[in-house]
Amino acid sequence: MQNPQRAQPAHVLMNGDRPILIDCGEGAMGQLKRAGIEYRDVHHIFLTHHHFDHIGSLYACLGLNMMTQRREPLCIYGPAGTQAIVDGLCAACDVPNAIGFGVPGQQLPHPRDFVEVTEITPGDEITLDGLKMTCCENTHYRTEDQFGEDGYHSLSLRFDLDDRSVVFTGDTGPCDALVTLSQGADLIVGEMMDLDITMGRIRAMNQGMPEDRIEMIKNHLSKHHINAEDLAHLAKSASAKEVVAVHFPPGIATPDTAQGYVDRVAAIFDGKFLIGQDLAAY
Repeated sequence: MQNPQRAQPAHVLMNGDRPILIDCGEGAMGQLKRAGIEYRDVHHIFLTHHHFDHIGSLYACLGLNMMTQRREPLCIYGPAGTQAIVDGLCAACDVPNAIGFGVPGQQLPHPRDFVEVTEITPGDEITLDGLKMTCCENTHYRTEDQFGEDGYHSLSLRFDLDDRSVVFTGDTGPCDALVTLSQGADLIVGEMMDLDITMGRIRAMNQGMPEDRIEMIKNHLSKHHINAEDLAHLAKSASAKEVVAVHFPPGIATPDTAQGYVDRVAAIFDGKFLIGQDLAAY
């Protein structure tokens, strides 16, 4: 659900002076600029999963790098299906690449020339310039007893650097594998759902929607996302130091309601808890 006060999911993890983009939701390229980061300085992108709100700016990313004549590799990591998505976006670049700038003899680099895709699976480890990425499957797509079966999967990502460890939950329901992945993390960046508020908005905005569709949405939101208490239990069980809540639908964690969520988390988790703000640094 779109939130006019917040951009779609995209986070920058700084590895020294090297920005790594975690997810690439709609508006990510503009948000990078607002944060003082040039998109051409991003050489690594990690995707947690392939819902549109997490990958909506991938085409813009490829196109902007093509039009500014990128030559160095842009490495994209994500779960199974990432290669197919990037291949499709590269095919969509064929026409603008052929048009170029209308200068005879000028040839733009094609994203196929500079994009490198690595598909990752739960348990994989990737090391980049002293940073270690590990990951696990989470319950955004399916329950834990279905883990390991064929099909697409949604990932939670952990990054261990020399001075800190950061976990990005991505979208997920309560998940034991995520608790294990998050053990001792300095920071958990986690989603936070409020089922009652969200379902109220969905009903109000879609008054003609059949009840079975309403129930389908409610079932997904209740089982495949986490609320304030779930996020607090995750942080407590993992002995994390700090939590930042992100990726909430409209009407959640507004100035009028934010303290209520802070209190709900504090009743369970005694570490530092913050409501994430767009373009803020943690």
